[in-house]
Amino acid sequence: MSVGVMVELKVEELASGIKRLSKKDREALLLLLSGEGKEIKKRLKEIEPGKVKTLTREEILKDAL
Repeated sequence: MSVGVMVELKVEELASGIKRLSKKDREALLLLLSGEGKEIKKRLKEIEPGKVKTLTREEILKDAL
């Protein structure tokens, strides 16, 4: 059994909603729409419970300094 839903949305309303997003939320939306969202979501799920250790600022920039 399947259920269908039809949504009518004007482009102007969608654009207005995006403009009201915070910078952080716009960046998250961009990542999700770019296809990189799945990888980032997976990484966050690993970091939050402590499954993996995040890199320190020094570790990230060690070759750049």
